[in-house]
Amino acid sequence: MTTYTKKAQVLLTEEEYKTLEEFAVKTKKKLGTLIREAVEKVYVKEKKHARIKDSIDRLLSMPPAPVPEDYQQWEKEYSKRKAVSR
Repeated sequence: MTTYTKKAQVLLTEEEYKTLEEFAVKTKKKLGTLIREAVEKVYVKEKKHARIKDSIDRLLSMPPAPVPEDYQQWEKEYSKRKAVSR
């Protein structure tokens, strides 16, 4: 269950409020729920997509890694280094 800890006060036009109210009745949801869902769909999702895009851009901009000639030897070395870094 999500705990809501922050409050925001929003002024709406008569038309905006009426539209939201009609949709609330139609979907059997509270106004606050509709507003939170809209924020999630637009702004939170946009922020998440931007983080993913930035991560992909950073990965794609990395220099190519050399291909190991002996995979088993590379794996042994990798395992040793991985164990040390823990």
